[in-house]
Amino acid sequence: MRKIYTLVFFLFLFEFSSLSQVELVPLSNPVYDYLDRMTVNKIITGYSASMGPVSRREIASHLMEIQSRRNKLTVTDKKLLDDYLTEFSYDLTGALNKSSLFFSKKGLSELFSDRKQKYLWATADSNVSFFWDGLGEIRYMGLDGDSAGKPHVLLGQLGTRIRGTLFGSVGYYLKLTNGVRLGGTTYDASKTAFLDPVLASTRKFISEGGRTFDSYEGHLRYSPKGEWLGLTFGKEALRYGTGYIDKLILSNQNSAPFDFIKLDLQYKKIKYSFSHSSIVGNDSAGVQLQSKYLVFHRLELGPFFNNVFKLGFSEMVIYSNVPVNFAFLNPISFLTSADLNTELPGKNSNNTLLGIDMEFYPVKSLSLQGSLLIDDLNFETLGSDSTKGNDNKFGFQGGLNWQNAFMLPNLRFIYEYTRLDPFVYSHREINNSYSHWNLPIGHSLNPNSDEHAFRLAYNFGSRLSLSLTYKLQRTGLNYLDSLGNPVNVGSDILNGRGDFLIRNKFLNGVRLNRNILSAEITWQPIRQYFITLRYQMRNFDFIKDNRKLSDNIFWGSFRIDY
Repeated sequence: MRKIYTLVFFLFLFEFSSLSQVELVPLSNPVYDYLDRMTVNKIITGYSASMGPVSRREIASHLMEIQSRRNKLTVTDKKLLDDYLTEFSYDLTGALNKSSLFFSKKGLSELFSDRKQKYLWATADSNVSFFWDGLGEIRYMGLDGDSAGKPHVLLGQLGTRIRGTLFGSVGYYLKLTNGVRLGGTTYDASKTAFLDPVLASTRKFISEGGRTFDSYEGHLRYSPKGEWLGLTFGKEALRYGTGYIDKLILSNQNSAPFDFIKLDLQYKKIKYSFSHSSIVGNDSAGVQLQSKYLVFHRLELGPFFNNVFKLGFSEMVIYSNVPVNFAFLNPISFLTSADLNTELPGKNSNNTLLGIDMEFYPVKSLSLQGSLLIDDLNFETLGSDSTKGNDNKFGFQGGLNWQNAFMLPNLRFIYEYTRLDPFVYSHREINNSYSHWNLPIGHSLNPNSDEHAFRLAYNFGSRLSLSLTYKLQRTGLNYLDSLGNPVNVGSDILNGRGDFLIRNKFLNGVRLNRNILSAEITWQPIRQYFITLRYQMRNFDFIKDNRKLSDNIFWGSFRIDY
């Protein structure tokens, strides 16, 4: 029977490979967390959480693989699988029989259907598919504490989303939203915007103080059968690297999506990605740059040795206030060499970085990761005790991901340690800091800092989840000397000047310790209706001044994704 089931599975796999969608699934979709857990639990082997987003076609193939091993799942994971099989039903079967259309005879009666994926409208034939969704959200964000007072805002947002695939190889996606500030002042909006990187990067919400704001994401993607090639033009959140709570190399959590052109190649256990992106930055006077670009290469190998080891190499360069450099448009190159051979002599204004990461799956339900970020490297001065040694700047990260932790099914425990040397991510020219809209592209941690992060997450069935996160952070802050002159010890991503004036020493400066405790509950009482509640307590301990501050942050939303 197992052989018969496997044969049927591969026949289904062959059938949907010619029908499923090639547009990308946004990284906010919880299916990514589910696939990551299935990888650690050794249910599937081909998924990589360190390169995203991926197409609906790829996600559908992983779901089919999970379905073929359904007997190895917990009760909760079986229910979650059933939900995702419904959400991606067209990608799996090429049929709309598990779909409910609002603009149809049964639309109103199925408004609260729990068995079908709901759309405003959808249609498909052998060549073209079209899906139209409606979006709505009411959101509250508020602070109560010593550092920010008591700002609060109430936001309302409406939007729409269209997506589909043309002739089995061209995917399209567009999400448009428009919002209004229903409660709170302009001051409240500016003080709470940091809770959402998209809002913090929306000019109308911050600097213009308007009551309305808008955003969009979208892409056009070509990918032939087999997905050995992907060519994407768009604006989406991207992520690269093996971090479990936050990523050291390229994180999608801490800044807004940006525009890019992206090339992906894949053959067996080799994956390669190139992207050239347009991002936003300011100069030292706070004036927005005419142009700022992020170029990214990533090569990922594995998993090898019976699917227990994976290795990744990344290189990045940021350059600004010049036209697009064709040397950086070459997807097969070494960016550091390209940078050195295209800059003006002695200018050294571009910001180049290298990243190496690896992940191990030694036993079922456990994975380990390690990452190294090289911001600057000079072998001649490596280990020097003088200021010449400042030419070497590194970031380190290591983590543990334990599924079914402490012998409790569906409980996840994650631990991650991150350390950033002074001046990591920053640059002598603020123009080329590793940031977008003055927010970090990589890890959220300040340079000259380290962090111990712990997370517990649990699924109470398929529609209710809870996560608790605790972070212990230490930072050496910049300060003023006895004469009132600023001393830069390398703690500000937007201030890389003077990095050779004094010997860099980890945690040098005014010590700040932070304790951050976060809790989040997500409930989906009915398919595609979401309620999310978040609470965060932040304690700041300024050791030298014997001064402590405390903040409480509240965040709640009701969202419809129809």
